[in-house]
Amino acid sequence: MLDAREAVLAADLRTAAAEVPGGRDEAESDRVRAPASDSVDIADERLQNGLRYAEAERDMAEMRDIAAARERLASGAFGCCIDCGRAIPRARLEVLPTSARCIACQERHEQDHPVQVRLPPDL
Repeated sequence: MLDAREAVLAADLRTAAAEVPGGRDEAESDRVRAPASDSVDIADERLQNGLRYAEAERDMAEMRDIAAARERLASGAFGCCIDCGRAIPRARLEVLPTSARCIACQERHEQDHPVQVRLPPDL
């Protein structure tokens, strides 16, 4: 499951890199798209770039989670909560194989570490 998900994420990240301004294929995409001509078009373009950026950030975070899960597999710690040490239920691991915490510890972690949204500097 980890390999399949990683392949999908890698493909998504390659596509995102080609679509964002400054990406590998920016020159080619500029030939296809007309530049934004008014404030509504500019706002829409910025919104779309921001969404692509957020999606890429999410995908990169998931790639890091996959790498951490592989490390736990190699060390024999996969399936054990990194906080309390108890076994993570199999059903949870089947739904989210990168789970590092049991549900109770994950809920505490999320309360103690709220998600902070980072936007690219040009937005």
